[in-house]
Amino acid sequence: MKAMSFLFLMSSVFLVIISPSFSFAEDSHVFDSYSIFVDVGSDVISYDHDIVLVFEEGEHIHDFVFAPDAKDVRVLLNDLPVECDSSFEVGKTIVSCDMHSALSGKNYVSAEYMSSYSLFDLENMKMFKDSFDFGGAATDFKLSVKLPLGYVLPARSDYFVTPTPDIIYSDGRRHIVSWEAENVSSFDVSVIAEPSSAGAGVSFVPLLFYVFFGFFVVYFVRSYLVNRKRSEVKELVYSHLLESESAVVDALRANMGVLRQKELQDITSFSKAKLSRVISNLESRGIVRKKQFGNSNKIFLVDDGKVKK
Repeated sequence: MKAMSFLFLMSSVFLVIISPSFSFAEDSHVFDSYSIFVDVGSDVISYDHDIVLVFEEGEHIHDFVFAPDAKDVRVLLNDLPVECDSSFEVGKTIVSCDMHSALSGKNYVSAEYMSSYSLFDLENMKMFKDSFDFGGAATDFKLSVKLPLGYVLPARSDYFVTPTPDIIYSDGRRHIVSWEAENVSSFDVSVIAEPSSAGAGVSFVPLLFYVFFGFFVVYFVRSYLVNRKRSEVKELVYSHLLESESAVVDALRANMGVLRQKELQDITSFSKAKLSRVISNLESRGIVRKKQFGNSNKIFLVDDGKVKK
C-alpha cells in the first residue's frame, strides 16, 4: 500500500513538473542583483521581488511576466510607484510598466503580487513549483521560500526539494528554504512539504522540562563565557554583546554573513524600531555594515574575527 502511495505521489510530481510555470522579466536586461522572497500560504502565494536593474538610456516601457492569475500587482521604481497595465494571455499575465523616470544605469525595482498558480495539493502534502525566467543575466541571485504554517520538509528532503538548497532555517514559526547563485538567467525550483507532526501526542509536562533545562544550560554556558572574557584586554568578543546584538550576529553568521533587514526581523522577532537600534549599535562598532537595497536594507557581517564563536 505504501509503495502504491509513493508511486502515485511521484507520478503526480512528474505531471506537475512538466507543466509550464511563469515568472518575471520578459525583455533581455542586465541585473546587478535579483532577489525573490516567496511566502507560501495554505492556498495562496505572496511574491516579493527586489531587483537592481540596469537600464539603457531612453528606455521607457518594461514588461514583466507573471503567473496567469497574478493579483494585487504593485511595482516600485527607486521606491516610487509606477503606472502599469496588465493584460492576460494564454498561460501568463503581462504587466507593462512605465519606466520613463528610470536613471541611466542601475535602478532599484521591487514588485509584489499574489498568486495560487504555482501551489499544488498532493494527497496530504503541498507543492510549490515555479520556473523563474529573468529575461537577462543576474550577477547575484537569491531565492527564499517560506513554507506554509504547520508544514515541514520530509525527512528525505533530497527527494522533495530541487535543486539542493544552500540553507534551511526557521524564523521560529515556519521553515525557510534558500538558494543563491551567480550569473544565471533562469531558475527552476520545486519544494514539497508535509504537515508537521510536532506536538501530536506530546505531554505538556515533559515539554516544559526540556524548555527549562535548555534555559539553564544556555544560562550557565553564557555565564561561563562572560566570566572567561573578563580577563581579556579590550577585545571585542561574543560575551561583550548584548543578548539582542548576539541574536543579530548569530542570524547573520547562520546565513553566510548577509540578510535583508526584514529577514532579520522575521528571525529575531524584534520590532522595526528595536532592530534598527541594534543594527546601529553594531554598525558603530564595526561589526556589521548596512547597505540600502531598494525599499529595504541589506545587513552584512563585516568582521567575523572580532566576534568569538
